[in-house]
Amino acid sequence: MSDKVQKVALPGALVRPDFVKSGDIRGAETIQREDLQMPRLSLAQGLSPELDPSSPKYIDGLKVGDAFNNLTQQVYGKNPLEVVIVRVDRPRFVEFNPRDAGGGIKDFNVSPNDPRVAFGPNGEKPVATRFMESVALLGPAHEPIALSFKGSGLKTARQLNGLIKFANSPSFALKFILTPSIEKNSKGTFAVFTVKTAGFVDQETYEYAAAIYESIKDKTLVTELEEPEETAPF
Repeated sequence: MSDKVQKVALPGALVRPDFVKSGDIRGAETIQREDLQMPRLSLAQGLSPELDPSSPKYIDGLKVGDAFNNLTQQVYGKNPLEVVIVRVDRPRFVEFNPRDAGGGIKDFNVSPNDPRVAFGPNGEKPVATRFMESVALLGPAHEPIALSFKGSGLKTARQLNGLIKFANSPSFALKFILTPSIEKNSKGTFAVFTVKTAGFVDQETYEYAAAIYESIKDKTLVTELEEPEETAPF
């Protein structure tokens, strides 16, 4: 593997100066992958705290429907984004406290067999929210990022998984284009990603993604989870 492939992309829009050497991790030797919070590719919804000037998560210039990095706060706007999927995780279920009770996570790890993941007898939506997540590389800089889909985004996650599965190749052999878009239904307006394939990656990208896969395949990576939007369908 070439030196170029071994380089790890910096988060957000950071550019490494010449005097800072790649691979020099002095001061960060004790940080393990399981102790990291993965940045997440997010979409600004109507109730996103990143749109609220009074919130500590507020991102100046962010607009409804914009894609952004929740950790670095880089705004990608509504532009198409190229991603390579390093690893697809199993779905997980999380129960949140009601927003009018302060919100926040009530149960981080609801079992798939728990009654809280099922619809009620009269069609009531499940108590626990389903998340479908992947670890990805974003853009030409191969920025490591998590994709986390819920609610209205589950359709996109299933389409993405189908495209990967039917290719009969490693997930990181393909590249995809995610494009932010706005959809409406009887419950309101919400932002979603559309997805389409963009062909196979080049060998250098393949080797780089494969190396990252090997380093995280047995690791549980932590992302900050968004509460479900009240206007979005489950």
